[in-house]
Amino acid sequence: MKEIETRTVIKNIDGIRKKLEELNFIYKGKYEQHDIMLDTPNADIFNSKRKLRIRIENDKVELTYKGKFENRNDVAKREELNVNINKEDVEKYIRIFSGIGYGICFQIKKTRELWKKDNVQVTVDSWPIIGNILEIEGNEEEIMVLANKIAPDNEFKNYLLKDLFKEKLCKTGKTMEELKSDYFKETGFDLGKIELILGEKEN
Repeated sequence: MKEIETRTVIKNIDGIRKKLEELNFIYKGKYEQHDIMLDTPNADIFNSKRKLRIRIENDKVELTYKGKFENRNDVAKREELNVNINKEDVEKYIRIFSGIGYGICFQIKKTRELWKKDNVQVTVDSWPIIGNILEIEGNEEEIMVLANKIAPDNEFKNYLLKDLFKEKLCKTGKTMEELKSDYFKETGFDLGKIELILGEKEN
């Protein structure tokens, strides 16, 4: 399966919600996601723009592999393979992957809101401390038309998680360790070796 999507950073979530309702998108709910990134000790998979992830959403769990992006800036295209796994087996999968060199590199929790209409899916992912990303997934032509309708003043591109962290570090003048500490104080959640997504080696 090929994933086709585009993203932008947003501040006015209420305005996006209103426009989606006007366009007859159906609200599917709000829920928490826990993403566990499996990788080498130096995050070689993630930094090669691929991804090996376990995602937990309530009682639903998926093991996902994402391939490298095609060479585009405005729209992200890449192979995506998903396998449903039982929630009670998550620790077993982590132990198996760890045993062959792909342990937990970093993990992150976020809140996702989901809307759907026909074959187009719109999500807003909200990370504590970090920010909010609007993502539109579906047919390439349709997603770009929708992007222009709901957020015409925003730049849509292949916006990555590390971009959010870099922007936050730049705006606050904080180090990644300070940002991780802020995240832990607000959520009680340890991000792990999240600094490796910036290409920084652990001391």
